[in-house]
Amino acid sequence: MMGILGRICKRTISNNRAQILLPAVLLAPIFILVIYLLFETSKVSMYKIRNQFALDNAAYSQMSSLSVYLNALAYTNGNMPYRVMKSYNADYLSPKGAAGTKGKYTVFDVFYQAGAFPALGPDHADNAGYNPNPAPTSDDWDYAYYQDKRKNWNKEQPSDSPDEEGRYVLTSKKIADENFFPSTSIGVPSLQQYITIYLLLGQIYQLQTFSYQDTTRDARMFREAYYLNSPSCRNQRDCARQSAAIMANYVKVQSKPFEIDKVRAYFSEDIGTTMTSAYPVDLDMSTDVKKKLFQFSYLDSSSLDKLKKLRNGIKLEQGYQLPLNNFDINLTVKYKPKVRTQVGLQCPRSGNNCVWPNPLPKYSIRMQPS
Repeated sequence: MMGILGRICKRTISNNRAQILLPAVLLAPIFILVIYLLFETSKVSMYKIRNQFALDNAAYSQMSSLSVYLNALAYTNGNMPYRVMKSYNADYLSPKGAAGTKGKYTVFDVFYQAGAFPALGPDHADNAGYNPNPAPTSDDWDYAYYQDKRKNWNKEQPSDSPDEEGRYVLTSKKIADENFFPSTSIGVPSLQQYITIYLLLGQIYQLQTFSYQDTTRDARMFREAYYLNSPSCRNQRDCARQSAAIMANYVKVQSKPFEIDKVRAYFSEDIGTTMTSAYPVDLDMSTDVKKKLFQFSYLDSSSLDKLKKLRNGIKLEQGYQLPLNNFDINLTVKYKPKVRTQVGLQCPRSGNNCVWPNPLPKYSIRMQPS
């Protein structure tokens, strides 16, 4: 019997098929293990990539709300009122003693030389409204008041400084003295349009601020974007708490409106062959219009400090959950996986303040690997 079994084993081992089958049977578990490892490794990599995308997307989305808001403030402070007022460049006033003729001053000059609005540079002397538009690549549009007339306004933290008897002058007394600026036909309608423009700018500012505060409350946009893109986040309320707390602090920027109440305008009338000297007309905005007159908006000191830090970027770090695996190993507890990114907000100035003074709507977002 033993001899028969020995011969059978000897024939089996010498068979070529058996020489291939036996190692294959022994290696099969190893191949299966490798397949499982590749599958689980791919799943871990996929979760990391998707969470990294979720963090990058959330950071960019939330920072874009701040970028849009700051650019809107800068545009409202400079470009918008200037473009509207520049349309008055065609309305020339008649010089004193020459009614019906075309002088060198326009309605634009009457308001601008009184310090009623900032104009595009570089020339801030007479006829400054004719400055050419800056190149699209320009990083300094040089918005300023006539001959630095509003020195206390033209600061990061402006202060009140009335012109006469506690009132702000909106039309130039000098030009009204030397030119025909009648209240009924030109003066009052122009003043009404100016007040309307700045009341509308104030409403635009309020609406922009409301929208911005709504999208940045508790880093709302950040949380929503992370929740929609992360495979690990199951509850939007609890999503990305670690990084959302950092983001919420930096996007909480506070702006303030600068408003005036008591204003004065100068007019002059043509009486036959003579013209009256400039005379004042006073208005109390809170009484006559029931609302103070918006002029511009600016950022408080704490917000300026945040913008300085945002120029170099802030680092965000967010932990995430890995899925269960076939080896029954909790990789989340063991390795504590995290994704990181760095996001910043920049404008072409060293202090990163392009809102006020000299507004420039050129804030942009910078994303860097961390």
